[in-house]
Amino acid sequence: MACLATMVALSAGCSDDGDKGKAEDGGMVTVEFKVTGDSPASVYIPGINSSLYTDAKKGGGDADLDLENVKTPWSKKFKVKPGRSLSLQAGSAEPKKEIGCQIFVDGKLKDEETRKNKPGSTLTAGCSSATPG
Repeated sequence: MACLATMVALSAGCSDDGDKGKAEDGGMVTVEFKVTGDSPASVYIPGINSSLYTDAKKGGGDADLDLENVKTPWSKKFKVKPGRSLSLQAGSAEPKKEIGCQIFVDGKLKDEETRKNKPGSTLTAGCSSATPG
């Protein structure tokens, strides 16, 4: 019976210190997208600028982050709502050796991919994950 009471208390979120930061920022999690490589890259993160993902109230404009000729290595952090799917696509038309991507959620690596160059081809890497919740 004590185990059941403890489990109910834990699932109800009775922690006093560990949850303060989460409550103050509305339960948002920190997501970092990284692109590595040895040549300029294109970076595409669908939906990340929309109110579905962040608290940003951007009117008009594009909800996707779509960048060209980004110097690598590149990274960007966002505060993202719980329960959201994450996707990152990176590509290079002139790769020397490789291109890669990584997604971190609250500082923990959730997905990564590194692709090696094949002569005469565009090189792409893709990563995906989700925020807890």
